[in-house]
Amino acid sequence: MSLGFFHGEINVLQNFNNIDVTQDTLLPENRVDLLINEAFQGLRHEGIDVGSSQAGRKEVLNDMPASNSKDFFELLRDESQELYEGSKYSKVEFLLKLYHIKSLSGLSDKGMTMILDLFRDAFKFASIPDSFYKAKKTIKKLCLDYIKIDACPNDCMLYWGDDANEETCKYCHISRWKSNERGNRNRVPATSKKKKKKPAKILRYFPLKSRLQRLFMCSKTAEHMRWHVEHSNNDRIMRHPRDGEAWKRFDTIYSEFSSDPRNVRLGLASDGFNPFGTMSTNYNIWPVVLVPYNLSPWLCVKQPNFILSMIIPGLRTTSNNIDVYLQPLIKELNELWCGNL
Repeated sequence: MSLGFFHGEINVLQNFNNIDVTQDTLLPENRVDLLINEAFQGLRHEGIDVGSSQAGRKEVLNDMPASNSKDFFELLRDESQELYEGSKYSKVEFLLKLYHIKSLSGLSDKGMTMILDLFRDAFKFASIPDSFYKAKKTIKKLCLDYIKIDACPNDCMLYWGDDANEETCKYCHISRWKSNERGNRNRVPATSKKKKKKPAKILRYFPLKSRLQRLFMCSKTAEHMRWHVEHSNNDRIMRHPRDGEAWKRFDTIYSEFSSDPRNVRLGLASDGFNPFGTMSTNYNIWPVVLVPYNLSPWLCVKQPNFILSMIIPGLRTTSNNIDVYLQPLIKELNELWCGNL
């Protein structure tokens, strides 16, 4: 292991080797397990075998709200149920792959129900729901839902709150909708009973409150969220933001907030990239990610513990106007600050 010594730090290799890193994120064996692990924030992989132990089930049930525990165990049941005996797919994995095909190809819900009916008729021994509505209810338990908020294509404003019903941008006066004719975006398209208008740009926002609640659903994960207070740093080496002066100054100014170690500290990060991996395509996507700094250094920087807050699409960089897109997150953070969880 390499260490830097150019900032006045002493050699702490021997101390680092004594740090207990056994609580590292246990990555699931397959992608469906990963989705379940992320949806319920590690309940299944943080030392409790809830799938096979009645004691484990009881502990999680005691720590979780009734509605969430019901969804959790129903999801575990469907994930562990084979599509049919000897199948390589579980019921949940099959439905997720089918839903992925629907999203890529633009199939309607009615079309998906017809496909499911065909599968049920051809494979009567398989555990296939009899409608796409029931399939979506199973997938919804993974908590993959988000809120779509229309945005000005020039990044001037969001069509939400008091501006939710506006048709044009109040700053640049560009239409909210995609134009049916090229070069005619400035005019609001005529309403049509047959054709639904499509937004020119959509922000996808993932609500934060329920995801923070899942961090405390189980005593194991709740214990990790108190790490920043319960594990002191005595050698004055900065290994975590809580060791820095900014963190300590914040604790001094907002002593009431810092008095409860369960209060969540979040770091925000964002960067744009081309999802198509080619410079010939003029397109950028900006994910905004939250990092829970209550966790230890070996947990908070692990990808499964990141919280995706929003996805900002666009043909160009939005870095200069990112404050416009952060409004829903800031509003929710203000509500959380006032204790509205």
